[in-house]
Amino acid sequence: MLEFAKIDFNMLQFLHRKELSEICRWWKDLDFQRKLPYARDRVVEGYFWISGVYFEPQYSLGRKMLTKVIAMASIVDDTYDSYATYEELIPYTNAIERWDIKCIDELPEYMKPSYKALLDVYEEMEQSVAEHGRQYRVEYAKKAMDSSNYKPSFEEFKANALPTCGYAMLAITSFVGMGDIVTPETFKWAASDPKIIQASTIICRFMDDVAEHKV
Repeated sequence: MLEFAKIDFNMLQFLHRKELSEICRWWKDLDFQRKLPYARDRVVEGYFWISGVYFEPQYSLGRKMLTKVIAMASIVDDTYDSYATYEELIPYTNAIERWDIKCIDELPEYMKPSYKALLDVYEEMEQSVAEHGRQYRVEYAKKAMDSSNYKPSFEEFKANALPTCGYAMLAITSFVGMGDIVTPETFKWAASDPKIIQASTIICRFMDDVAEHKV
């Protein structure tokens, strides 16, 4: 039994290394370190985070999808918080809400590569689940991404479960690559903002804000 356990562990470890290698190659090909020097490189961090959500071999597709979404969400977040001007963010927000490659012509040059990469990630996600008739899942994921870019006032921030956090977006997206265990009812439930997601969002938001706060 111990030998079988060791073999199982080694096979899973090999799968995880293979996934991370594939994701890092995708990230390196995007060349954001040069194109977007202001953006954080969080690919490996994101992968280990998602491996804590589901490490099992049957969720390989889900891990790869969600790690890429986290990487792109981090770039979007850094663009909003650290680099872009208000005037630049207006067409950027509109482009993300519309999910249309034609919007790329309205963006500043430095935003174009990341916007195209964002659309490509979700298109790849849609193609991966299409053969099983699960395209509807990606629509939920897109709507969740749109919501994560909403910028409320402080009073709205307190009253509406902190919609800018992005936790709900990641929770919904995590279901996309999970196979038959997830049903349309699962997405309807997650999109209804249940209390467990509200509470998790509040914890995630304030932990992030405390970590970034400068006294």
